[in-house]
Amino acid sequence: MVNEGVRIGIELARNKIRFIEAESWNGRLNITSVQQSDLPTQFDFTTIGDPGMISRFSETIDQACTGFDPQHRQARLCIDRRLVIKKTFAVDKDMAEADIRQHIEWELEQLLTAPRDEFNVGYEHTVLNLGRNDVVVFVAVRKALIHYLQEIFKKSRLELESVDLDLFASIRALRYAHGDVVHGTTALLEFNRSGIGITLLHDGGYVLSDELPAVINEKDYTTLPSAEVAVPLQAELHKLLQNIKDNLGILTLNRIVLAGECTDKALMSDLDHLFPRVPIIFAEPFNNSYRQLNIESQRVIDTYGQNFLSCLGMVL
Repeated sequence: MVNEGVRIGIELARNKIRFIEAESWNGRLNITSVQQSDLPTQFDFTTIGDPGMISRFSETIDQACTGFDPQHRQARLCIDRRLVIKKTFAVDKDMAEADIRQHIEWELEQLLTAPRDEFNVGYEHTVLNLGRNDVVVFVAVRKALIHYLQEIFKKSRLELESVDLDLFASIRALRYAHGDVVHGTTALLEFNRSGIGITLLHDGGYVLSDELPAVINEKDYTTLPSAEVAVPLQAELHKLLQNIKDNLGILTLNRIVLAGECTDKALMSDLDHLFPRVPIIFAEPFNNSYRQLNIESQRVIDTYGQNFLSCLGMVL
Protein backbone atom coordinates (compact mmCIF):
# COMPACT_ATOMS: atom_id res chain seq x y z
CA MET A 1 0.00 0.00 0.00
CA VAL A 2 1.33 3.42 -0.96
CA ASN A 3 0.41 6.47 1.15
CA GLU A 4 -0.17 9.26 -1.36
CA GLY A 5 -0.45 12.02 1.23
CA VAL A 6 -2.86 13.67 3.65
CA ARG A 7 -5.48 16.13 2.45
CA ILE A 8 -7.73 18.54 4.34
CA GLY A 9 -10.94 19.53 2.59
CA ILE A 10 -13.19 22.33 3.83
CA GLU A 11 -16.64 23.48 2.81
CA LEU A 12 -17.58 27.03 3.78
CA ALA A 13 -21.37 27.09 3.59
CA ARG A 14 -23.76 29.87 4.54
CA ASN A 15 -23.86 29.12 8.26
CA LYS A 16 -21.70 25.99 8.64
CA ILE A 17 -18.11 25.02 8.08
CA ARG A 18 -17.22 21.38 7.42
CA PHE A 19 -13.85 19.60 7.49
CA ILE A 20 -12.57 16.28 6.24
CA GLU A 21 -9.06 14.99 6.88
CA ALA A 22 -8.15 12.05 4.67
CA GLU A 23 -5.21 9.97 3.56
CA SER A 24 -5.02 8.49 0.09
CA TRP A 25 -3.86 4.88 -0.11
CA ASN A 26 -3.35 3.49 -3.60
CA GLY A 27 -6.05 5.77 -4.96
CA ARG A 28 -8.64 5.04 -2.26
CA LEU A 29 -9.49 7.43 0.55
CA ASN A 30 -9.02 6.66 4.22
CA ILE A 31 -11.09 9.19 6.18
CA THR A 32 -9.36 10.05 9.46
CA SER A 33 -11.44 12.97 10.79
CA VAL A 34 -14.78 14.65 10.06
CA GLN A 35 -15.95 17.87 11.72
CA GLN A 36 -18.85 20.30 11.41
CA SER A 37 -19.16 23.65 13.20
CA ASP A 38 -21.48 26.63 13.26
CA LEU A 39 -20.08 29.85 11.82
CA PRO A 40 -20.09 32.93 14.08
CA THR A 41 -22.30 34.63 11.48
CA GLN A 42 -23.55 33.90 7.98
CA PHE A 43 -20.85 33.84 5.31
CA ASP A 44 -22.54 35.80 2.55
CA PHE A 45 -22.41 39.18 0.84
CA THR A 46 -23.41 40.92 4.08
CA THR A 47 -20.20 39.82 5.83
CA ILE A 48 -17.68 39.23 3.04
CA GLY A 49 -15.17 42.07 3.14
CA ASP A 50 -15.83 42.96 6.79
CA PRO A 51 -12.34 43.13 8.36
CA GLY A 52 -13.82 42.74 11.82
CA MET A 53 -15.01 39.22 10.98
CA ILE A 54 -11.66 37.85 9.76
CA SER A 55 -10.39 36.85 13.19
CA ARG A 56 -13.73 35.31 14.17
CA PHE A 57 -13.81 33.12 11.05
CA SER A 58 -10.17 32.08 11.51
CA GLU A 59 -10.78 31.23 15.18
CA THR A 60 -13.68 29.01 14.13
CA ILE A 61 -11.37 27.18 11.73
CA ASP A 62 -8.71 26.64 14.39
CA GLN A 63 -11.17 25.45 17.01
CA ALA A 64 -12.75 22.94 14.62
CA CYS A 65 -9.51 21.33 13.47
CA THR A 66 -7.75 20.94 16.82
CA GLY A 67 -7.84 17.16 16.39
CA PHE A 68 -6.02 17.23 13.05
CA ASP A 69 -2.34 16.35 12.81
CA PRO A 70 -0.56 19.74 13.27
CA GLN A 71 1.99 18.76 10.62
CA HIS A 72 -0.72 18.90 7.96
CA ARG A 73 -1.40 22.50 7.04
CA GLN A 74 -2.52 22.65 3.41
CA ALA A 75 -6.30 22.97 3.00
CA ARG A 76 -8.56 22.95 -0.05
CA LEU A 77 -11.72 25.04 0.26
CA CYS A 78 -15.03 25.10 -1.60
CA ILE A 79 -17.50 27.97 -1.39
CA ASP A 80 -21.20 28.44 -2.07
CA ARG A 81 -22.07 28.58 -5.79
CA ARG A 82 -24.31 31.57 -5.10
CA LEU A 83 -21.25 33.73 -4.38
CA VAL A 84 -20.09 33.65 -8.02
CA ILE A 85 -21.34 34.38 -11.53
CA LYS A 86 -21.95 31.19 -13.48
CA LYS A 87 -23.15 30.48 -17.00
CA THR A 88 -23.54 27.33 -19.10
CA PHE A 89 -23.75 27.08 -22.88
CA ALA A 90 -23.57 24.44 -25.60
CA VAL A 91 -20.67 24.36 -28.09
CA ASP A 92 -20.00 22.45 -31.29
CA LYS A 93 -17.92 19.33 -30.73
CA ASP A 94 -15.17 20.59 -32.99
CA MET A 95 -14.91 24.03 -31.35
CA ALA A 96 -11.30 24.86 -30.45
CA GLU A 97 -10.39 25.77 -26.87
CA ALA A 98 -9.14 29.17 -28.02
CA ASP A 99 -12.55 29.89 -29.54
CA ILE A 100 -14.27 28.72 -26.36
CA ARG A 101 -12.18 31.13 -24.30
CA GLN A 102 -12.97 33.94 -26.72
CA HIS A 103 -16.69 33.20 -26.44
CA ILE A 104 -16.45 33.20 -22.64
CA GLU A 105 -14.90 36.67 -22.76
CA TRP A 106 -17.77 37.85 -24.95
CA GLU A 107 -20.28 36.41 -22.47
CA LEU A 108 -18.48 38.15 -19.61
CA GLU A 109 -18.85 41.50 -21.36
CA GLN A 110 -22.62 41.01 -21.25
CA LEU A 111 -22.74 39.78 -17.63
CA LEU A 112 -20.22 41.73 -15.56
CA THR A 113 -21.21 44.98 -13.90
CA ALA A 114 -17.64 45.69 -12.74
CA PRO A 115 -14.33 45.75 -14.66
CA ARG A 116 -13.15 42.38 -16.00
CA ASP A 117 -9.83 42.61 -14.14
CA GLU A 118 -11.68 42.45 -10.81
CA PHE A 119 -12.61 38.80 -11.50
CA ASN A 120 -10.89 35.44 -11.71
CA VAL A 121 -12.50 33.25 -14.36
CA GLY A 122 -12.35 29.49 -14.86
CA TYR A 123 -14.28 27.04 -16.99
CA GLU A 124 -14.98 23.35 -17.51
CA HIS A 125 -15.63 21.67 -20.86
CA THR A 126 -17.81 18.54 -20.73
CA VAL A 127 -17.44 16.26 -23.76
CA LEU A 128 -20.65 14.29 -24.27
CA ASN A 129 -20.91 10.92 -25.96
CA LEU A 130 -24.01 11.85 -27.94
CA GLY A 131 -25.28 14.48 -30.35
CA ARG A 132 -23.23 17.21 -31.99
CA ASN A 133 -22.82 19.54 -29.00
CA ASP A 134 -20.75 19.57 -25.84
CA VAL A 135 -21.16 21.77 -22.75
CA VAL A 136 -19.07 24.59 -21.30
CA VAL A 137 -19.69 26.16 -17.90
CA PHE A 138 -17.67 29.15 -16.71
CA VAL A 139 -17.44 30.82 -13.32
CA ALA A 140 -16.37 34.36 -12.49
CA VAL A 141 -15.43 35.09 -8.88
CA ARG A 142 -14.43 38.47 -7.53
CA LYS A 143 -10.76 38.73 -6.63
CA ALA A 144 -11.86 40.61 -3.51
CA LEU A 145 -13.60 37.45 -2.26
CA ILE A 146 -10.47 35.35 -2.83
CA HIS A 147 -8.38 37.97 -1.05
CA TYR A 148 -10.81 37.93 1.91
CA LEU A 149 -10.55 34.15 2.17
CA GLN A 150 -6.75 34.38 2.05
CA GLU A 151 -6.80 36.87 4.91
CA ILE A 152 -8.95 34.52 7.01
CA PHE A 153 -6.55 31.62 6.49
CA LYS A 154 -3.47 33.75 7.13
CA LYS A 155 -4.71 34.12 10.70
CA SER A 156 -5.49 30.41 11.08
CA ARG A 157 -3.17 27.42 11.49
CA LEU A 158 -4.08 26.17 7.99
CA GLU A 159 -2.74 27.39 4.67
CA LEU A 160 -5.20 27.92 1.82
CA GLU A 161 -4.02 25.71 -1.04
CA SER A 162 -6.91 26.17 -3.49
CA VAL A 163 -10.49 27.40 -3.81
CA ASP A 164 -13.25 25.65 -5.75
CA LEU A 165 -17.02 25.83 -6.09
CA ASP A 166 -19.24 23.48 -4.06
CA LEU A 167 -21.02 22.58 -7.31
CA PHE A 168 -17.95 20.98 -8.88
CA ALA A 169 -16.77 19.46 -5.59
CA SER A 170 -20.15 17.72 -5.23
CA ILE A 171 -19.91 16.31 -8.75
CA ARG A 172 -16.47 14.82 -8.01
CA ALA A 173 -17.74 13.28 -4.80
CA LEU A 174 -20.85 11.83 -6.45
CA ARG A 175 -18.75 10.18 -9.14
CA TYR A 176 -16.46 8.76 -6.45
CA ALA A 177 -19.15 7.55 -4.06
CA HIS A 178 -21.76 6.44 -6.61
CA GLY A 179 -19.72 5.81 -9.72
CA ASP A 180 -21.62 2.61 -10.39
CA VAL A 181 -24.94 4.40 -10.89
CA VAL A 182 -24.20 7.75 -12.54
CA HIS A 183 -24.49 6.47 -16.11
CA GLY A 184 -27.17 8.20 -18.15
CA THR A 185 -28.75 11.36 -16.78
CA THR A 186 -28.69 12.16 -13.05
CA ALA A 187 -30.36 15.05 -11.24
CA LEU A 188 -28.46 15.98 -8.08
CA LEU A 189 -30.61 17.99 -5.65
CA GLU A 190 -28.67 19.66 -2.80
CA PHE A 191 -30.70 21.18 0.02
CA ASN A 192 -28.87 23.86 1.97
CA ARG A 193 -29.78 26.89 4.08
CA SER A 194 -28.97 29.25 1.21
CA GLY A 195 -31.20 27.44 -1.28
CA ILE A 196 -31.63 24.27 -3.31
CA GLY A 197 -29.02 23.43 -5.94
CA ILE A 198 -30.21 21.44 -8.97
CA THR A 199 -27.48 19.90 -11.13
CA LEU A 200 -27.94 17.71 -14.18
CA LEU A 201 -25.17 15.26 -15.08
CA HIS A 202 -24.79 12.94 -18.05
CA ASP A 203 -22.53 9.93 -17.48
CA GLY A 204 -21.14 11.80 -14.47
CA GLY A 205 -20.24 14.96 -16.41
CA TYR A 206 -21.75 18.39 -15.76
CA VAL A 207 -24.53 19.40 -18.14
CA LEU A 208 -26.63 22.16 -16.56
CA SER A 209 -27.51 23.62 -13.16
CA ASP A 210 -29.67 26.17 -11.43
CA GLU A 211 -30.68 27.13 -7.92
CA LEU A 212 -33.98 27.62 -6.17
CA PRO A 213 -33.81 30.36 -3.51
CA ALA A 214 -34.26 29.62 0.16
CA VAL A 215 -37.52 31.59 0.14
CA ILE A 216 -40.47 29.93 -1.63
CA ASN A 217 -43.87 31.65 -1.58
CA GLU A 218 -42.45 34.25 0.82
CA LYS A 219 -41.43 31.59 3.36
CA ASP A 220 -38.15 29.87 4.17
CA TYR A 221 -38.48 26.54 2.40
CA THR A 222 -37.23 24.66 5.48
CA THR A 223 -40.44 25.69 7.27
CA LEU A 224 -42.79 24.47 4.52
CA PRO A 225 -44.46 21.06 4.24
CA SER A 226 -42.42 18.82 1.97
CA ALA A 227 -45.16 18.78 -0.69
CA GLU A 228 -44.88 22.57 -1.06
CA VAL A 229 -41.15 22.20 -1.71
CA ALA A 230 -41.48 19.25 -4.10
CA VAL A 231 -43.82 21.05 -6.54
CA PRO A 232 -41.56 24.02 -7.39
CA LEU A 233 -38.64 21.58 -7.53
CA GLN A 234 -40.53 19.53 -10.10
CA ALA A 235 -41.25 22.64 -12.17
CA GLU A 236 -37.61 23.78 -12.13
CA LEU A 237 -36.30 20.32 -12.91
CA HIS A 238 -38.69 19.95 -15.84
CA LYS A 239 -37.47 23.30 -17.18
CA LEU A 240 -33.85 22.16 -17.04
CA LEU A 241 -34.71 18.81 -18.61
CA GLN A 242 -36.50 20.56 -21.48
CA ASN A 243 -33.41 22.72 -21.99
CA ILE A 244 -31.05 19.75 -22.37
CA LYS A 245 -33.56 17.97 -24.58
CA ASP A 246 -33.73 20.96 -26.95
CA ASN A 247 -30.01 21.79 -26.94
CA LEU A 248 -28.26 18.46 -26.35
CA GLY A 249 -30.73 15.77 -27.34
CA ILE A 250 -30.76 14.25 -23.84
CA LEU A 251 -34.24 12.78 -23.47
CA THR A 252 -34.42 10.63 -20.33
CA LEU A 253 -33.90 11.27 -16.62
CA ASN A 254 -32.46 8.09 -15.12
CA ARG A 255 -32.29 8.95 -11.41
CA ILE A 256 -32.54 11.66 -8.76
CA VAL A 257 -29.99 11.91 -5.93
CA LEU A 258 -30.78 13.91 -2.77
CA ALA A 259 -28.08 15.47 -0.61
CA GLY A 260 -27.57 18.33 1.83
CA GLU A 261 -28.88 19.59 5.13
CA CYS A 262 -32.63 19.71 4.67
CA THR A 263 -33.74 16.40 3.18
CA ASP A 264 -36.05 13.82 4.71
CA LYS A 265 -38.06 10.76 3.76
CA ALA A 266 -41.26 12.79 3.40
CA LEU A 267 -39.66 14.90 0.68
CA MET A 268 -38.37 11.77 -1.04
CA SER A 269 -41.90 10.35 -0.96
CA ASP A 270 -43.41 13.52 -2.44
CA LEU A 271 -40.82 13.58 -5.22
CA ASP A 272 -41.44 9.91 -5.86
CA HIS A 273 -45.11 10.70 -6.55
CA LEU A 274 -44.09 13.47 -8.96
CA PHE A 275 -41.45 11.34 -10.73
CA PRO A 276 -42.98 7.83 -10.48
CA ARG A 277 -40.69 6.27 -13.10
CA VAL A 278 -37.43 7.74 -11.79
CA PRO A 279 -35.46 6.03 -8.97
CA ILE A 280 -34.67 8.42 -6.10
CA ILE A 281 -31.82 7.80 -3.65
CA PHE A 282 -30.04 9.65 -0.87
CA ALA A 283 -26.36 10.42 -1.50
CA GLU A 284 -23.92 8.47 0.65
CA PRO A 285 -20.67 10.48 0.32
CA PHE A 286 -18.56 8.04 2.36
CA ASN A 287 -19.90 5.00 0.53
CA ASN A 288 -16.57 4.15 -1.11
CA SER A 289 -14.07 5.18 1.55
CA TYR A 290 -12.13 3.51 4.33
CA ARG A 291 -12.62 5.07 7.76
CA GLN A 292 -10.37 5.32 10.79
CA LEU A 293 -12.41 7.64 12.98
CA ASN A 294 -12.81 8.51 16.63
CA ILE A 295 -16.26 8.30 18.19
CA GLU A 296 -17.08 11.96 17.58
CA SER A 297 -16.21 11.87 13.87
CA GLN A 298 -18.21 8.68 13.41
CA ARG A 299 -21.17 10.34 15.12
CA VAL A 300 -20.93 13.27 12.69
CA ILE A 301 -21.02 10.89 9.70
CA ASP A 302 -23.89 8.87 11.17
CA THR A 303 -25.94 12.02 11.81
CA TYR A 304 -24.92 14.43 9.06
CA GLY A 305 -23.14 12.28 6.47
CA GLN A 306 -25.11 13.42 3.40
CA ASN A 307 -24.24 17.05 4.24
CA PHE A 308 -20.59 16.34 3.37
CA LEU A 309 -20.84 15.72 -0.37
CA SER A 310 -19.10 18.96 -1.38
CA CYS A 311 -16.57 18.70 1.42
CA LEU A 312 -15.61 15.19 0.33
CA GLY A 313 -15.02 16.49 -3.18
CA MET A 314 -12.22 18.70 -1.85
CA VAL A 315 -10.08 15.72 -0.78
CA LEU A 316 -10.43 13.88 -4.08
